[in-house]
Amino acid sequence: MRHVAERMKPWVIVGGGMVGAAAALTIAEQGYRVVLLEPKPESEFDPQSPHDLRISAITADNIAQLNTLGVWEDVIAQRAQRFDELAVRELDGPWVEFAGRGGAPLGYMVENKLLQRVLQSHCKKHPLVHFKTDGFSHLARTESGKRTVHTSADEAIEYSGLLGADGAQSSVRDALGLGTAGASYRERCLLVNVETSSVLPTRTWQVFSDQEVHALLPLTSHHACLIVYANHDEILALSDSKQELDAWLHTRFVPHIGDFTIQSSGSFPLRHQQVLTPWSESLCGGVIGDAAHAVHPLAGQGVNLGFRDVQGIASALKHCSESEAVTAVARALKHRRRENLLMGYGLDAIAKGFRSRHPLVQLCRRSLFHGLSRQPSLRDLIGRIAGGRLLSR
Repeated sequence: MRHVAERMKPWVIVGGGMVGAAAALTIAEQGYRVVLLEPKPESEFDPQSPHDLRISAITADNIAQLNTLGVWEDVIAQRAQRFDELAVRELDGPWVEFAGRGGAPLGYMVENKLLQRVLQSHCKKHPLVHFKTDGFSHLARTESGKRTVHTSADEAIEYSGLLGADGAQSSVRDALGLGTAGASYRERCLLVNVETSSVLPTRTWQVFSDQEVHALLPLTSHHACLIVYANHDEILALSDSKQELDAWLHTRFVPHIGDFTIQSSGSFPLRHQQVLTPWSESLCGGVIGDAAHAVHPLAGQGVNLGFRDVQGIASALKHCSESEAVTAVARALKHRRRENLLMGYGLDAIAKGFRSRHPLVQLCRRSLFHGLSRQPSLRDLIGRIAGGRLLSR
């Protein structure tokens, strides 16, 4: 940690989830004071408790970042599942498999609440982070240029820079006047945690099945999170009957993993949303994570994009003076928007392409899978990208 920037007003971060808490630690490690607002901090984590439905695939570049912050060892010491292979296929087609290089894992499956708990715990211990369990109320700016965040406890906090990490329905984004563009996919994501009779390999996979996508995230040798992206109304109807849901899932997953027992389930609507600009010059504030970019979870890239926002902030602060810090972060977030747009619309194209019944599109899909199956060097490259290893150097 470099010399503390005593003369600067603190950074304020609204939202202490995975991305917000990581941003708070990152900025504090660069010597800046941070006020972190999180009205609902995570409670103690019990490694013997049932798995939560909210799971993230953490890739190598973000593991390196979490190691730098000193939190990763605390995470894997409690509960995390490595995965060594990613496989995709069309229904009844051949598997195309991607693996890490030299025996290195592609990543780890981690429960969001565990990662949030560890990050928040480190924030509370950091001498430059003031962790407050107050919510966000509104922003204010005086004629003299003084900018303040007002909390739910009616406290006004003057700040040098502001970051909203408060999710897709961001109140900070609205207060900053940052517009969004996007649309609903008219689909829901169904999440189901199961216990299996057979041993599961350390492999995550996706099957494109006409108008549905089926996926599996390994959690232990006998536990997994089953995922289905399908019609919004169909998923909602299934949620009303555990018996119907069980039969529906068995039809789709038993051929891949054998018999299983449902432990918990839930679903949420899918929507693609991108902020038009991630920074307000007049209010010296911006948004990161889902507040800036909510993408299709098809490739599990949501949280990884958020962590890469934080990487961009870290790099910007590392190479600037204290007086340039706010400008450097603004520039970094604007630069990050290009990658976020590319990932968001790229996932849209993949989702639409694999659902298309147009003969030419279907021919292109089959040619793509056939080509990948015959090109191990290309599969190796994609595996390194999927595992974040090209970005972790």
